[in-house]
Amino acid sequence: MPCQIAANDLTRILAILLLAGSAASGETLQEIAPTELQAEVKQLAGQALDETSIHRLIEIDGQLAASDNPANAEIQQELLIALAKSQNETALEHVRSIFENAPERRGSVAKALAASTSERPTDFQDWRYMVRSLSVVQGDEAVDVMKALQRFRTRANKAQWVRQVILAGLQLPPDQQSAAIGLLQHWTGVPRAKSQIGDWSLEKYQELFAKDYPDEPEATPPTDQPNRKWTLASLEGPVHDFKSSDALVQQGAAVFQKATCQKCHRRGTVGEALGPDLTTLGWRRQRREILLATLYPSHELNEEYPTVTVELKSGKSLSGMLSKGSAEMLAIVSNKGVREEFPRTDVAQIVNQKVSNMPDGLLEPLTEEEIVSLIAYLTSVEGIPRPHAEEGL
Repeated sequence: MPCQIAANDLTRILAILLLAGSAASGETLQEIAPTELQAEVKQLAGQALDETSIHRLIEIDGQLAASDNPANAEIQQELLIALAKSQNETALEHVRSIFENAPERRGSVAKALAASTSERPTDFQDWRYMVRSLSVVQGDEAVDVMKALQRFRTRANKAQWVRQVILAGLQLPPDQQSAAIGLLQHWTGVPRAKSQIGDWSLEKYQELFAKDYPDEPEATPPTDQPNRKWTLASLEGPVHDFKSSDALVQQGAAVFQKATCQKCHRRGTVGEALGPDLTTLGWRRQRREILLATLYPSHELNEEYPTVTVELKSGKSLSGMLSKGSAEMLAIVSNKGVREEFPRTDVAQIVNQKVSNMPDGLLEPLTEEEIVSLIAYLTSVEGIPRPHAEEGL
């Protein structure tokens, strides 16, 4: 029986082959100056793209990505916008594959898709990618994405996405927060008339969120506890700037156990599967997201691993992460990784908690170098297949 390949799979394969070809070719960024590449991108982006031009832009993007030079970000952003606007399937597959395969570039991809929504204002796939980007976009990227999402009739129906808009909006300067307020009005229908939106603020949407979703974490930025050694402000720079290496990843594997992560989490064959599996984390999350989740465990709660208080008919209470047992049994995993089972028939009630089962302060005993190596280990995808399941939608 002949092998058949779907069109979208074929274009994805083509994009990957082009990237691999550019990395393997003799033509490198040392031979072509960044200014020459920038001029070429500007020339190509200023005209209608044909297949040859699209393949060349994809090749340049592969070269720039391989160089790992932060100075190339502006060129790559212009390149992605040109590809996203082209409406060419090969170009779009390349842009979308970057979102899936390079989490650190998701903000740039979302900005490119936002710029192309005037050409495709009903493309649900674009909408999904932009909604998924709300947890990572910042500054102008966040403004562009939130304005673009208002062009779609589709509205987010999950509390977590409404919360992300509020949180992203709160990070913007006051003169840019109207983008978040406009999207929140579009999604929630409050206030009913757009003419009344001038009287609304993000603080009002925080109050509305707390009322509509009482079981969800509050839509407020994380705060640092007094006298903490490590904070987002102190670690964001080092975590963003480090260049990974085999040695750093190996060091991080040891830190993974030193920080007792393995008591609840599994990565590959290491650790226990009591909490979320971290094997494919590098495919799914950015460095900053992982740092936030580690510093502030209760800021984002995993709905598949709820923290609860179980009250038994005997009067005993158990708090921790709810874990499924057999048909007759349930279990609670404490924040120290201790699992305790009990019959389902003994349960009087289960109350959800808005506090993560993951302990606070896990990074406090570590050095900056150890924290960086831990993030390098958690984000390493060497030999780890990309997961097929999409996140959150």
